[in-house]
Parts: sequence; structure tokens; C-alpha cells
Amino acid sequence: MLDNKTLLGNAGEKMVANYFSSKNIMINLSVDPFDRVKDLKINGDKTLEIKTQVPFVSKKCFTIKDNHQLQKCLNADYLVFVQAPCSKLDEAGIYQVEKGFKHFKYITKAGIKMILLSMNQTAVVKLGTIEGKDKEVLRKYATPY
Repeated sequence: MLDNKTLLGNAGEKMVANYFSSKNIMINLSVDPFDRVKDLKINGDKTLEIKTQVPFVSKKCFTIKDNHQLQKCLNADYLVFVQAPCSKLDEAGIYQVEKGFKHFKYITKAGIKMILLSMNQTAVVKLGTIEGKDKEVLRKYATPY
């Protein structure tokens, strides 16, 4: 049985694939869920990395694990975040992050190391809002805070 984190990621990838398909952009999903290069390809050969998550609300940031995930995000041709809603920020959307985005290391009070990427920078562009059933799917599998 798949955990909520995996289900959330899968839902986000499908929403991004649907978004690009609706814009007549050719997509090719990665079959391997542990692909270390990309989640999908667009327009034949451009790699796209997708992160689906509830943002770090108090910092107004998206997060990346402080491991191989940062390199994967930096090396992808395109980086997209799918924002899942939560009780403190009831918004859902798709954001493209341009090359050269600013990020910084952060350690939580619990000692968890992560990379933060501010949502309030010019490199982060909202492509669209997610509403209705898709938003509720994200809410169902996201962390509840």
C-alpha cells in the first residue's frame, strides 16, 4: 500500500501533466518512480522535476530535501512545485521555478535539514490555481497542518 507522501506526489505529477497537455505541450512521464534525473519530459527532451507539497507556511517557502534532491532540481531543465492546501494556507496551485532561483539551508528545531526556496521571488511564477476535486485530492494526502 502506498503512503500519503507517495500518493500526493503522484497526484501532483498527474496535475502537472494535465496542465501541460491542456497547453498542447507534449509530455512523457517517467515510468520509474525513483528516477534520479526527472519526473517527466516535455517537448521531447526537456527534463521537468515536480515537487508536490504543503509549503513551509510560516516561512512562505517551498522545501527541498538537503540531499540529492537539490541537485536534481538544479539540473532539471524545468522545476515545478504543486502547492497543496492546508488549514493555515488554503491555497493550491502550480508554480514554475526559473533557473537561478535563490535558496538557502535551514535546520528546524527538531534538527531536520532542508533547503528553503522563497515563494516571494521573481524566479517563482504561478502558472495556475488548483480548485475543486483536484484541490480536495491534494488536501486528502497532504500533511494536515
